[in-house]
Amino acid sequence: MAQESTGGGVARFSFDGQPIDYAVLDAFTDWCRSATNDPEIRALGIETQSDGDAGDDMGNWPPRLTHRHPVGTHGPGPLLEQEAIKALRGCMKPTIAILDGDTLGLAFDFACTCDIRVASETARLGDPRIHQGRAAATGIAYLLPKLIGQSQAMRLLLLGEVVGAPEAARMQLVHKTWPEADFRAEAGAFVQQLAAMPTRAWEVHKLQVLPQLDLPFDAAMVHSLGVRQTHVIEDRLEGMKAWRERRDPAFTGR
Repeated sequence: MAQESTGGGVARFSFDGQPIDYAVLDAFTDWCRSATNDPEIRALGIETQSDGDAGDDMGNWPPRLTHRHPVGTHGPGPLLEQEAIKALRGCMKPTIAILDGDTLGLAFDFACTCDIRVASETARLGDPRIHQGRAAATGIAYLLPKLIGQSQAMRLLLLGEVVGAPEAARMQLVHKTWPEADFRAEAGAFVQQLAAMPTRAWEVHKLQVLPQLDLPFDAAMVHSLGVRQTHVIEDRLEGMKAWRERRDPAFTGR
């Protein structure tokens, strides 16, 4: 597990290929909330490679949730997992999953929660939890059909397939892939490119898209109007001025 600010308004978090336990989940949730509230951070890059959660070795159950730790063979509910997923989904800044190596199980959930996924051509991703007799309750059953459609989502969830990055790109789960040798540099440049965008406008788009996924069209129109009337995008003036002057805009993320 590693977290850093790479400059240029980008904060990065890596699962380092390690299983995700309660301590990692708490650290990720804290990092995500901190980056969300830091005005200097304009984009979050998350290196999601991991075999997923640590299974029966998740570590000590947090004392703050002692009253919600059930006894029984089915084990505790995924409270910390859901808390982390909701913290990531609640971040209205650009969130980019950086896939290199294997992104499986719970790590796959985090990747699917991000706005954009980019991958090395040698990366693999999927949800093999069904092969362990397990069913995820971390939001992937909601997220995945909306990303790639019910048929492809059922393929990954019910068959437990692990697919390569080219196949993930074909099903439009991954936005872009690069050869392994170029991946780190290309992915880093891509995240910096997104951080330099008018990220306040990105936020307003997310404030519309995510809540409207389950709204009827007329209700979505009213919701869009409410968002538009209550959120100022300062970069809009710079964008229009740059367009008139035929130059590249210099956005501030406000």
